[in-house]
Parts: sequence; structure tokens; C-alpha cells
Amino acid sequence: MITFGELIFTERVRRNLSLREAAARIGISHTYLASLERDCDPRTGNPLTPSPDVLLKLCNAYGLAYGELAHYFTFVNENDMLLFIVRQLRALRKKNKKRYLEIMAEIELG
Repeated sequence: MITFGELIFTERVRRNLSLREAAARIGISHTYLASLERDCDPRTGNPLTPSPDVLLKLCNAYGLAYGELAHYFTFVNENDMLLFIVRQLRALRKKNKKRYLEIMAEIELG
């Protein structure tokens, strides 16, 4: 299995984007993107894990499904995941109220 860094590097190259172009499209700094592509923090050498929000930005910029990348990470705790979901639902409520209501109905029925 390829690493997360290899995957996002391959996706960037496939789209013929420079590091700076891709970072601008994603909404992160080019140095952060370079670190993500290398799978480590250059200051410490430790593995680098993006936040759920950065992961979603990467998915949106590269046209990937969130599920394709989510398996690379585990959330620090359950609350991180729940807060991420709440933020996404709030954003959906503003963008597509009908879809938001459908999802909320599913949650209530589940």
C-alpha cells in the first residue's frame, strides 16, 4: 500500500500542478504540502497527520472521495471526529438545505 504522501504527490503530478499551485488550490502553504507529501515534519522527523479539515480540502482540490483518504488516519479522539462532522453539516445546511434535511432525517431515523 502506498503512503498518504505518495498518494497526494501522485495526484498533484497527475494534475500537472506545481507545489505552489496545488497548495493555493487546496488552501494551505506550499511548505505544509511539501511536508505532507514527504509524510513527516521536517523539523522533527515525526509523522505528520493533517487535520480532518485539511484532508477534506485535499479531497476537494483533487476530486477525491473523503473515504479514499480517511483510512490513512485515525482521529486523536472521538470528539475530533464528531466536531468535524458537525462543521460539515453546518456548511451543508448553508449550501444545500434540502440535502441537509435529508441527512438529518436519516440520523433521526437511525
